[in-house]
Amino acid sequence: MSGKTKKPNVKLYILSALAVVIIFGAYRIVLMLVENGHIAPVWFRVMMWAYMIAGCALFLAVFILQRGFSGKPISESDLPDTLGESEKLALLESDRRRKRTAKYLMIPLVSIIFVFMYEIIELYYFPVIKNWLSSMSSL
Repeated sequence: MSGKTKKPNVKLYILSALAVVIIFGAYRIVLMLVENGHIAPVWFRVMMWAYMIAGCALFLAVFILQRGFSGKPISESDLPDTLGESEKLALLESDRRRKRTAKYLMIPLVSIIFVFMYEIIELYYFPVIKNWLSSMSSL
């Protein structure tokens, strides 16, 4: 090992936390408004479909920008010798730009995935856990 530690990207962490709060908060607010009867249930379905479409679109964008699941950066030795120096530099810079864009597109994608994971756990596992705990307390 080289002994060098990588500094944490605080800006990325804050941006990720903000995205989770906004996306999950909007979901919970709409769910609460539907449960209380303040808005029609159709708005919850519209929001869920919008999240599903956005999640699919973000996944495809990240997949395309990353050139599949390849995380390996392109180096100058990977490029053909027929390219000139300026073309190589432009290609390397475009690769770095694509990777950076994909990294920032992952933030809302992970937030949307978190919403769906929480929804599945809340719908299917919370009632089971609640029943299990109530049966344990009656012993």
